[in-house]
Amino acid sequence: MVDTTRRRFLQSTVSAGGLGLSLDGILQAQASDASVDNDTAVIQVWLGGGPSQFETFDPKPEAPIEIRGPYGTIPTLHSGVKFCETMPLTSQVVDRAAIIRSISHGENGHFVAAHWLSTGYRGMNNQASHPSAGALVSKFLGPRSPGMPPYVLLSEEQTRNPNIGEVMGPGHLGSGHGAFTVLQDPYVSGYRHDMLQAATSNLKLADDVTIDRVGDRRSLLTSLDNLSRNIDASRTMRGIDRFGQVALDMVTNGKARKAFDLSDEPAHIHKLYGGHRWGQSALLARRLVEAGVSFVTINTAPDSLCWDWHLNIVNDNRPADGSLGPSRGMDLSGPPLDQMIAALVTDIYQRGLDKKVMLLVWGEFGRTPRINKTGGRDHWGPLMSILLAGGGIKVGQVIGQSNSRGETPVDRPIHPNDVLATVYRHLGIDLSSHTVTREGRPIPLLPNGEPISELI
Repeated sequence: MVDTTRRRFLQSTVSAGGLGLSLDGILQAQASDASVDNDTAVIQVWLGGGPSQFETFDPKPEAPIEIRGPYGTIPTLHSGVKFCETMPLTSQVVDRAAIIRSISHGENGHFVAAHWLSTGYRGMNNQASHPSAGALVSKFLGPRSPGMPPYVLLSEEQTRNPNIGEVMGPGHLGSGHGAFTVLQDPYVSGYRHDMLQAATSNLKLADDVTIDRVGDRRSLLTSLDNLSRNIDASRTMRGIDRFGQVALDMVTNGKARKAFDLSDEPAHIHKLYGGHRWGQSALLARRLVEAGVSFVTINTAPDSLCWDWHLNIVNDNRPADGSLGPSRGMDLSGPPLDQMIAALVTDIYQRGLDKKVMLLVWGEFGRTPRINKTGGRDHWGPLMSILLAGGGIKVGQVIGQSNSRGETPVDRPIHPNDVLATVYRHLGIDLSSHTVTREGRPIPLLPNGEPISELI
């Protein structure tokens, strides 16, 4: 039975709504193994909806217009390698990145594919069935630094397709391993400097609790722990112990406030990242991993499917009533994406974080080789392109090759699980690890997949 004194302690000391956690979620949390001593981190830029390989990293300038699309190409720093003209800044940092043009999984459904890339397992029935990579990092690494959560999601409210957002969740690990989710825009008519206050508006001390009282209660909790530890072997109490410590640290420790305060950054760094939400979210992500967060996801898709451009690849002229989400298209979305990628790559290397921090940019699938009748591209699981940087990987290379029409890999097909295996290797997580469901069933970290040898 759960110790009611400790339950009341957590209830009266901290409100955890800002973490998306209820007390029930805390009670279900599994304790972190915290057995990995590895000061590494990952920033994942998620392009929900499926970005086009043609309009980003794998253009086909020699193909017919209905395949190559409306954009031209530009050279990169990698001899003989061209990007779409929408990526001018990224083309100039490709010597510090690796492009993979042969990712393939064959799934054309948003949820199935997104679940696969996020968890390593094929999704089914629009219900998340396995923990996301971020939740697994929370499980196996825990917080790398007191006062910081292990897993942060920088996003917008998921309204149209909340089930897609669930693939970023904790699955059977319980909400104690869910992301600390930040829905606020770091850039609102200028650089926002109150991010922690905005992001943790529901994570605060109860009205009648002071920092000193938290210290007293922490001592009391320790005494209660010592009294009952020998008789309490349940994962429920371990989950309380784990999350209670993280929650209290976030409220009382100044490290989180400092990490979220973008006013610390000089003007030229703000300019590097750009005056827009994606750029400032990327800057915040870099600050968070520096401060001790292990896994940060930047969700660029406010409606979960921002890159899902069936109607027109240039401006995706969606209905004005908003029923299909906001109009974006590559003309609008390309420049901020290009700037945020180039800024992250540049900043990671300039700050000497290139061994510590891995950058991963991808979405759930690519787009069809042939432009459709409305000027857009449809879902295409057989081929997609992704970018990686940092993480101590071998950069300045293009891995894999697609055929002349951008349909399938013709060289070195790579599965998304190989990418995840590469990520886990960087973080120091044993690929033979497993989690355990609430029913006691062991689940492998990945059902298959090996680290990508060319990157190591």
